[in-house]
Amino acid sequence: MPELPEVETIVRALRLHLIGKKIRSIEVMTPKIIRSPLPLTVRTLKQATIIDIKRIGKMILILLDPPASLAVHLKMTGQLLLQTSETPVDKHTHVIWTLASSEKQLRYRDVRKFGFLLCSSETAPSEIPCLKDLGPDPFEISAAQFARVLGQKKGALKPLLLDQTVISGLGNIYVDESLHLAGIHPLTKADTLSPLEARKLHPIIRKVLRRAIRSKGSTLRDFRRPDGTAGSYQNRHQVYGREGDPCLTCGRPIKKIRVGGRGTHFCPACQRKE
Repeated sequence: MPELPEVETIVRALRLHLIGKKIRSIEVMTPKIIRSPLPLTVRTLKQATIIDIKRIGKMILILLDPPASLAVHLKMTGQLLLQTSETPVDKHTHVIWTLASSEKQLRYRDVRKFGFLLCSSETAPSEIPCLKDLGPDPFEISAAQFARVLGQKKGALKPLLLDQTVISGLGNIYVDESLHLAGIHPLTKADTLSPLEARKLHPIIRKVLRRAIRSKGSTLRDFRRPDGTAGSYQNRHQVYGREGDPCLTCGRPIKKIRVGGRGTHFCPACQRKE
């Protein structure tokens, strides 16, 4: 599933091409992708102008004029691609927006069809059903607030950081990478971290996310930027996806376990469980 760096990469690319563009028409090939009633979607989007595109956690929020919004959750295999009208439409393309005064179309492609689009007359994230319960963004919460949140929670740290109602945007890849850089075992109980340890983890998470954004995200299988190209941060992973390989810090083999039902990679030497 695209995580914060991948979604941020998509948003930045779309902003360059779509801000100020008017939607001339919309074609929906797979109605179940749309969470809102189809008539509302067509009525709201057609002839609307795209005025802004934002990342909210792992989701994309497209703001329109007249006031309306389109929230996009890519889930496992969703892609937003900018392609010319001459580009053949493959069988996994479910929605096509044709833009006025542009050679490009915006196409939503999703092999497994787990993703969705939600059209709303609301524009504030706090009023949009799929966004209103999200926790603070890693780049918006302060170190002190982050430490307080962890100190109030029980249970293993890894599932807590994956909980989108606690901190939004983090996923399996970047939690594993952040915990490794911080030297924290993924099964560490959140409320056993000292305030100093929690404050140390906060900037490390931001550092890992910024590095991944600079590399245009990680492409392990399905993630693509709107121009169809892959990210490259997977080439810099320290632990994620490297089970059995030597730790790049100490040389010990990377281990993989299940934590909260998720495959979790860590170095047993660098991330000792207290």
